[in-house]
Amino acid sequence: MKAAEKGEAAGAKRSRRDAVLDEAARRLNASGVSLASLSDIARALGLTRAALYYYVEDRDDLVFQCYRRACETMARDLDAAAKAPGTGLDRLKAFIETSLDEDRPEPAVLSEVASLGSLQRETIEGLHHGNVAQLIDLIEAGQGDGSIRACHPLVIAQAIVGMVSWIPLAPRWTGEPEAGFRVRAKAGALALVGEGVAADPALALGYAPLDIAILRPERGNLFDRDAAGAMKLEELLRAASRLFNRKGVDATSVDDIAAEVGATKGVVYHYLADKPDLVARCYQRAFSLSDRILSAVEMAGGTAVERVLSGTALLVEANVRDEFCPLAPLAGVEALPAEAREEIIARVRSLEHGYPEVAREGLADGTVRDVELTGVAVAMAGAFGWLHKWFSADLVAPEVVVREQVALLAGGLMAR
Repeated sequence: MKAAEKGEAAGAKRSRRDAVLDEAARRLNASGVSLASLSDIARALGLTRAALYYYVEDRDDLVFQCYRRACETMARDLDAAAKAPGTGLDRLKAFIETSLDEDRPEPAVLSEVASLGSLQRETIEGLHHGNVAQLIDLIEAGQGDGSIRACHPLVIAQAIVGMVSWIPLAPRWTGEPEAGFRVRAKAGALALVGEGVAADPALALGYAPLDIAILRPERGNLFDRDAAGAMKLEELLRAASRLFNRKGVDATSVDDIAAEVGATKGVVYHYLADKPDLVARCYQRAFSLSDRILSAVEMAGGTAVERVLSGTALLVEANVRDEFCPLAPLAGVEALPAEAREEIIARVRSLEHGYPEVAREGLADGTVRDVELTGVAVAMAGAFGWLHKWFSADLVAPEVVVREQVALLAGGLMAR
């Protein structure tokens, strides 16, 4: 075979491999690892299952390749941003622009890394941490040239990873058409990272905090069967949510959850029908917490921007405290039971529009800037939603994370 023909053959193989990984990434994001079927992926591409093995060894290899490709794509975007003209803040925005290009296929979200074998897992974690380190370098360079304000670079880097990971997934959770969604969300992410939403950030950050006690379930009578059952179920859902967030849904077994609460698998199945029911109940619990916070925001005093910041502070605190630990909406919404999925999508969409409605009151009183508020809400959901997977109190104190996330929403990263 001539050199040109060999090159064409290699290019065709790469192109087909890219198509395989694009389709696989969509399936992983939609259904999670356990329901990502090689047969379905092959069928969608007009291939036989046997032909698919020309590109991947098995499903584990497929997941690994999708995750590695996502990390390598982010690394290339970061390299390009680092070489872009302008200030450090300009380069950070360039990274977000590229990552959220509306014509780019969605990357596989790293929600099930723990399902990989040890060597593959270490590879993906190493690539991810390398990308976070590059983001930190961009942030610190911006601080050095005076374009980015003082902030905690690790917290902000993880927030940006969260934004660019969540936004391509969000239409599945909100039930909205994908057409135009990423454009609006990208505009919100750029506004958030640039100047935030507050007309006067320093003044807005004087908001009155909401009491986290509003999130605690009422403690019933231990000697009343129904009350005791409700408390046990809450403990099961909290433990399951914590493990799902850390390890991923597929890598966490019902046995793991039972061991976490010191019970047997039979006890878990006494309260829950099966694992999909458990996952759905964890999401319902998460959005009940968010609904309670939004209700408190709507009834709170202060300006519109102060109320939005107080709600965001409480959302972030709930996400970094094991006492609450809501399940993060990452991959796998289509694996939920149909009825539960419909309910959860409706609640996500309500929350997505609830905070912008409060913020729009600030357009009238002059406390909120005229930005793409729904897009900001979507981006902000990613900024703190990623905390479940990578946050460690050994690295950053929870109160620092809360402070940084709220300051990001109020005033972005632009130095003033």
